[in-house]
Amino acid sequence: MLASPALRYCAIVAGTILWDAGAVLQKTAVDAMPDPRLKVGLLASSPRWMAGLLVTGIGWGLYVFGLQAVGVAAARAVTGGSYVVLALFSVLFLRSRLRLPEWIAVTLVTAGILLLGRTEPGGAVPGTAAPAAARVWEGLGMIAVTCAALLALTRAGPRVSRLVPPFALYAGLSGLLSSAGDMMVRLILAGPAPVLFGACAAGLIVLYLAGFYMLSRAYRSGTMVAGVVLSDFSARLGAMALGAVALGEPLLGAVGSGYERGAGFLLVLCGSLLLGRFSTSAREVARA
Repeated sequence: MLASPALRYCAIVAGTILWDAGAVLQKTAVDAMPDPRLKVGLLASSPRWMAGLLVTGIGWGLYVFGLQAVGVAAARAVTGGSYVVLALFSVLFLRSRLRLPEWIAVTLVTAGILLLGRTEPGGAVPGTAAPAAARVWEGLGMIAVTCAALLALTRAGPRVSRLVPPFALYAGLSGLLSSAGDMMVRLILAGPAPVLFGACAAGLIVLYLAGFYMLSRAYRSGTMVAGVVLSDFSARLGAMALGAVALGEPLLGAVGSGYERGAGFLLVLCGSLLLGRFSTSAREVARA
């Protein structure tokens, strides 16, 4: 009964909604914090931010539970619709006024995610083979170098911030760190030795927490919807890169599905850029 596909699908839906609810809690907590530096201790001492972290973690667990039987394609349909739910949550609970271009951006991202879902396997997630340790370190090193570059850009001064707003850089950092955490999950599912298992478990906790911290930094100067969308897009790019380097996975797959995946990522990219543009404008208008 507990393993029935219908119940697992409900777990994905519930997990997605909880993830969005956790994002709302963390965004409201960040908005109420007067310190612009947003130190780690400040977040850890905020009951609302920690509650959001807990709710998001439960949502993630439900999503992974459902993914084992439902499959990635069906899960993509739910996560695609979650951006619409996130936008509605933003209007209802954060009193954000999403303009027409922002709704168009949410629609583009949703369509892109649904198109990406068509290229994923239709069945349950298969067993994970253990990748070579050297290739894993190479992939994680690539992610670390990219994160260091983005972090340097956040401190590069006003000229860079005019071209790439800081909230977008922090959202990108959040996504890349999350993709590295996902790699740790894949290593754990491969059934490593006890010592490696412990190292991967500790690594994924640190990476996910660092990702949430960076996402909160993005919330500080941008809208919740834009931060989450940009973070998710960055996480997908990071997962593709890690899959290609560490696991030898093709970036686009077969020729037929490659066109669909390319179109899906193009839609997500356009929607993400549009959201980023209008999130920045909204912040500047609020300051004026």
